[in-house]
Amino acid sequence: MNAFTRIGLPLALVSLALHMATAGRYGYFRDELYFIACSHHLAWGYVDQPPLVAVAAFLSRPFAYALPALRAPPAFAAAATVALAVELARVLGGGTFARWTAGLITLFLPAYLLLGNTLTTTSFEPLSWMLVAYCAVRLIRSHGSPLWWIAASLALAFGLYGKYSIGILAAALVLGILTTPQRHVLASPWLAGATGLVALLVLPNVLWQSAHAWPMLEVLRGDAAHRPAFQNGIALESRNLAVNALSFAAEQFVYANVLAAPVWIAGIIEPFLRTQLKDVRFFPIATVLAIAFAIVTGGKGYYVVGIYGPLVAIGAVSVERLPALLRGALLAGAIAAAIVALPFSLPVLPVDSLVSYSKTLHVTGNGGSQPHLVQAVFAEEFGWDRLARDVASVYRTLPRERRLTAAVYADTYGDAGALDFFGPQYALPPVISSQNTYYLWGTHGASGTTLIAVGATRIDVLRRYYRSVRLARTSFDPRKWVVEGPAPIYVCEDPVAPLSRIWPHLRWYGA
Repeated sequence: MNAFTRIGLPLALVSLALHMATAGRYGYFRDELYFIACSHHLAWGYVDQPPLVAVAAFLSRPFAYALPALRAPPAFAAAATVALAVELARVLGGGTFARWTAGLITLFLPAYLLLGNTLTTTSFEPLSWMLVAYCAVRLIRSHGSPLWWIAASLALAFGLYGKYSIGILAAALVLGILTTPQRHVLASPWLAGATGLVALLVLPNVLWQSAHAWPMLEVLRGDAAHRPAFQNGIALESRNLAVNALSFAAEQFVYANVLAAPVWIAGIIEPFLRTQLKDVRFFPIATVLAIAFAIVTGGKGYYVVGIYGPLVAIGAVSVERLPALLRGALLAGAIAAAIVALPFSLPVLPVDSLVSYSKTLHVTGNGGSQPHLVQAVFAEEFGWDRLARDVASVYRTLPRERRLTAAVYADTYGDAGALDFFGPQYALPPVISSQNTYYLWGTHGASGTTLIAVGATRIDVLRRYYRSVRLARTSFDPRKWVVEGPAPIYVCEDPVAPLSRIWPHLRWYGA
């Protein structure tokens, strides 16, 4: 029985079972509703993402986008990441303990648990970064085998179709290899061939971005300029680079399990201390470069979470040589910390129980304040059906003749996706939005004489073009408190121009 069958496969199956068992506990995450909308408009690209996530959503269409089906692709990706961590530890010379350590810690990394349970553009990053890292190690250890050049090209192309940030890893790996004696591998003519293969594979997406004037660049600029704090006052990102760097560093210990830190930090240090790992020194160098780039450019903390799976595998090989009692305590501590944090990464508890658990840990409800759901991703899985119901109540107040021509406008893709998904059961008309790819889908021929506008980010613009703008009601779910307040619902009438002329002025790209 080989190592994969004994260790990798069982751990991968545990990972898959954990994710699938909890996939439907809460509701749809805001981005998932947007991706469902994108799956109705399959294309080689979108304003704010490559197409892989829309294709993943499309696969659940035969199952009416039920949550377990929608989240099956990230669940399988998480399981494959665990199996690859075990395999990488084996390739690096790790024994049974190293392989179990690599697999278990990777399985229970808080960020990886969360990403495997939610369909986002980042959901496939742990797998794609692990694939590229694994191929790079095999490439070095095979002294530039053409097979591993091709495999690395395919892995990188897969990653680029998931999220463009894997380009940071690719560049960092090349620079890392250049600084080590293994640089001779890059002198191979296969480098040009591999680069050409990647370029050919991603060309359709590049052409799409080019044809639409590179909207992703504008999204990144908008994202950098819009970094609000949570309602509890905590701001994970800042436009101040020094403040953002501190937040970035702190987040790494949250995303990658603070008690597992000795293992992944060993993955950075030990290649410079152990002969067995000296040929993978390029990876910790690449890690430092990737993190430095993310910090200098004001990146968010989760931009480099894909780096931790490979670091854990390298670190697991290092800690294996520790005394049995010490290494056992290290692994037990990391798993214990992961279990304590598990309800914040996987929806294993009913939401009210999670709030109570958070209060017990003094995460919320301190000083006699009202306890709230503080996990931001989970918070954004609530309130969407209520929003559609509240918009429908406003829609039904309109006189019949105005309902026939009224359009529902949402200022964010999250609200638009929710109204697209839940609106039909309340007889709402098709939703339009001016954020990101929704803007490209246009107004669906709506005249705009009456506009039910949801959200506050574009209301000042709408007031320039509508003589009558009145607040009809607000929609709020208390479980969303940490991420946003009540969503205002306006009725806009008497436009100064047709909606087709107003539309370009409403466009905004960003997160």
